[in-house]
Amino acid sequence: MPSERSSAEEYIQYPDRDRVEGAKNACAICGSTDSLSVYTFTPSSDAESAALLCPTHYTVAAILDDSPYQETETTSESEHQETRKITVRVPRALVDSADGAAEHREQTRSEFVRDSIQMAIGLQELDTAFDDILAQAVRSPDVSDSQTDQPESTTETDVAFLKERIRTLESLLEDSIEKL
Repeated sequence: MPSERSSAEEYIQYPDRDRVEGAKNACAICGSTDSLSVYTFTPSSDAESAALLCPTHYTVAAILDDSPYQETETTSESEHQETRKITVRVPRALVDSADGAAEHREQTRSEFVRDSIQMAIGLQELDTAFDDILAQAVRSPDVSDSQTDQPESTTETDVAFLKERIRTLESLLEDSIEKL
């Protein structure tokens, strides 16, 4: 597979490659310098098959690669943080469903709800990261408005289509996770 990837890269033009390669200690996608992790594309640890990514893009890459991604340290940090009790009114069926899922994972209801809230926040971050990636994919930062061949409405339509497609894929992923 690495040979296929290298031959494909010969034909692909990356308009922002100079900007990304210029920043050695920055996320390869967004340029962020906070909490970087090395993501390897193959099991080997070659420098060419690895990239520095921020936590959000690392998670996105791991999900797209269908590999287990690094667990964030929020679970261990939350055990040492001050906690507060909250009360939420939910339908009885939802409580029963949450209890069943928590029991299946050998967790308490509180642990399950806490993990679910953290996962929801993570999904919002992923959604934001996907929006950023789509915006970069649809429109290169080096191309000025006067040089674009597509009208703005077509670009917006493409972005809307891609966002809807990603949401569909996310829901399929969530359904698959629930079935497991």
